Amino acid sequence: MSVKKYNTILVSKEKHITTITLNRPSKYNAISPELITDMIDAIKVVGEDSDTRAVLITGAGKAFCAGGDVQEDIIPVSKMRPSEWRAYIKSFCNMIRNLNAMPKPVIAGINGVTVGGGCDIAMSCDIRVASDKARFGYGYIKMGIISDMGGNYMMPRLVGSGAAKLFAFTGDIIDAKEAFRIGLVDKLVPANEFNDAVNNLVSKIANGPTAAIVLIKEAMRKSATMDLETSLDYTMNLQSAIIDSQDVVEGYTAFLEKRKPEFKGK
Repeated sequence: MSVKKYNTILVSKEKHITTITLNRPSKYNAISPELITDMIDAIKVVGEDSDTRAVLITGAGKAFCAGGDVQEDIIPVSKMRPSEWRAYIKSFCNMIRNLNAMPKPVIAGINGVTVGGGCDIAMSCDIRVASDKARFGYGYIKMGIISDMGGNYMMPRLVGSGAAKLFAFTGDIIDAKEAFRIGLVDKLVPANEFNDAVNNLVSKIANGPTAAIVLIKEAMRKSATMDLETSLDYTMNLQSAIIDSQDVVEGYTAFLEKRKPEFKGK
């Protein structure tokens, strides 16, 4: 993968891990149209990179993402007619759609403030790891609007209907401990251990049997709309696609030899 340079994000790769860093720290990594365009391009490039085995999305500075940029997003949207808004928001929806559908495992490293669309970006990832100093809010309601970046689909599935409605109806800020309790966050770590904890998790996933992880992600996503029998049949077909792969052979061999497997992602 040729690492591209963007104005609003940083993309780097090391040891099969690609990191996408939202990079507008002076604005708490707030979402702008340019950031959305940059993210769409980066997601496509990373998704097609066969050498990338895990993806980390995080934020520069003190925030993960503070939602919409006041000057570049919120004020312009407030002046749009409905037809203009629908055309404008399509790219935002495409970014969420593409991130959610990325075949690689995606981990959100939530280092700080995460509000509105920032929550939507985090929820689009497969796993969310948060610093205990992070704070979360769903401020759409404070402007009299609703999430237009997938939150109404993803949040109830993560935290349950009641907790999702409480968070969305009130717009209250919650701390990382509460976000972990309700299921918005999957792993909570002390701030001084955050970087190491995130890196260790992403490395563990990147060094796993990549094909199986990719198929687990696909099977879980597709099974959400299937009955049990359909899911069993679908998963059986997926399994048959990797049963003779190098990683499966290595996994079985290592198990029988009582040693740690060395997966190559093949």
